[in-house]
Amino acid sequence: MVSKREARERRQAAAREKFDSHKAMLISRVNPDPMPRVAVTPPNHSEPRLPPHQRRAADAAARQPNTIEDGSRFGHRVTWCRTRADLSDSWSWGEPRSWTSTEWDQTILPPFALFGNLTWKEIDAFSSESGHKMHHGHEVSDLVSEAQKRWIALDLEQFDSVFRFRLGGTKRVWGYIVQAHFHIVWWDRLHSIYPSEMH
Repeated sequence: MVSKREARERRQAAAREKFDSHKAMLISRVNPDPMPRVAVTPPNHSEPRLPPHQRRAADAAARQPNTIEDGSRFGHRVTWCRTRADLSDSWSWGEPRSWTSTEWDQTILPPFALFGNLTWKEIDAFSSESGHKMHHGHEVSDLVSEAQKRWIALDLEQFDSVFRFRLGGTKRVWGYIVQAHFHIVWWDRLHSIYPSEMH
């Protein structure tokens, strides 16, 4: 008669033999190709897949200048330049169109340096003591006729509106805006370019 211990050892030996034979069979089926397998990183689909017509529209929108993605300049910082400034000759009322170096350094440049740190929305919020907007646009047709003719002579007809910054008192800087960029055109010391009750 076989003891319990011997029976257990026989069962364990039979199980090991069965495992080893099964293991040998599995190893024989494995492809012995020594080339390592290349792991492929699955693509990250964090963005939703769009139908082709919506993908084309999204691609076209991405190519638009980012300063006008919402059709408004108000969320963007003010940039400016004087490359289109009209600095030749004088107005019929005797005021030179060109500023002096002192006027530029002391009166025009300091506020424009500050404007460059603001958004157009912040510029729009400035108001005068009387509650009117300090900096705002006008139609070209609102200007004195001499300024309207000069605007055309400067080949600016494509812009039918002008924007003016008030620098205090009667001092104004006139120009036009492309996207969020202001082009200085005229330095107006005496508020003469736009007819008002004070003139």
